Amino acid sequence: MIVALLLLPMAGLSIVSVIVLNRQEIAFRDAVEESVHTLLPLSTLEHYLERTLVIELAAESHESMPGFAALTQSIDSNFAIVEETHFRSDLPTDEVATAHRAWLAARPVVERLVEQVHSYGPPDRTGESLARKELEETIGHVAHARQQMARAVEARYERAIRERHRQLEWLLWGWVVTLTVASVLVAFLLKSLLRPIDDLARAAHALGTGARGVRAEVTGHDELTALAERFNEMAAYWESTQGSLLNQANADQLTGLLNRRGIQAALDVELVDHVNAHQPLAVLMMDLDGFKPINDRYGHGAGDRALVWVSSKLTALLRENDRLGRYGGDEFLAILPGSNKEHAQQVADRMTAAIAEASSQEPTLPSISIGVATSPEDGQSARALLDAADGALYVAKRKRATGVVRVLPNR
Repeated sequence: MIVALLLLPMAGLSIVSVIVLNRQEIAFRDAVEESVHTLLPLSTLEHYLERTLVIELAAESHESMPGFAALTQSIDSNFAIVEETHFRSDLPTDEVATAHRAWLAARPVVERLVEQVHSYGPPDRTGESLARKELEETIGHVAHARQQMARAVEARYERAIRERHRQLEWLLWGWVVTLTVASVLVAFLLKSLLRPIDDLARAAHALGTGARGVRAEVTGHDELTALAERFNEMAAYWESTQGSLLNQANADQLTGLLNRRGIQAALDVELVDHVNAHQPLAVLMMDLDGFKPINDRYGHGAGDRALVWVSSKLTALLRENDRLGRYGGDEFLAILPGSNKEHAQQVADRMTAAIAEASSQEPTLPSISIGVATSPEDGQSARALLDAADGALYVAKRKRATGVVRVLPNR
């Protein structure tokens, strides 16, 4: 469509230019032909009339002038040619008609004078004066008509030149406007072609850096739109596949919780949010007590069931935005955003009590020890928090081993 919008105006303007230039050429040729057809017969007529005046003067002196009949015939023919010319309103037709009437009045007198010369009769002075006067008037009228025609033709030629210049100016401005519009359309075409390519390039770069939710803008119905749609399908499939792979890589296959790598990555993210929001953060390092005897006495299947039960029990005691992961074989790690040490210790005590109550009634269920660490008190890095929580866990285990255990009622 844009190519058509580019070509159609230029083709139309080219056709108009050819038509205008052709008309100008025709008008100029017509002006030259009209100048020739109007001025030349008048100039010839004026010449013939002047020759007739010479013959008349010769007749007055009774000199013989041959060829007068042919000359009068030429004058009559030229008057007919001039009168048959299609004059326009700016040409002097009255002058030509008056000159023709004067010639018709003078011709008989001149003929008689010429006949008197050939017959050697007495001269007619009155006729001579009348013939010469009529001829002079005729020549004057014809000369005046020729001058007026010359001025009219010159004025018409100047108007034609001005009209030609005006048309050329319009053509020039037409080409300027057309080329300007064409330039705008070309720029729009290039932009419409390059913008989707740039969008695809930026989306591909963002996707290559690991960004999620990257989509190319889909507008129009051309090949680039189809390419953007295929790219978006590929990005969605890649994100789905990546998400599945990440879940598999970060998930514990037995309990469904985050594995060690997943819970450590979650801790890194939560620490960044903790620093930006200036909110406390707590971690709970948990280790099962008596888990190895369950495995040894009841088998690994019982141990696996004990791990699954503990993970579900801990999940139930945590908030929705808390994170829980299996940190090792029988170790768990919980992240509590926005919790200070007091609140984290209360959560740890409830967990310990709930697990202890159930394990006291079922020999295949273990008890649990929990170490608490909080940021910023125990550090602001993941390593510092994990070391502090691990130290607190060691203290909790020693207390349990010595029988000094703080147990709160299950609430």
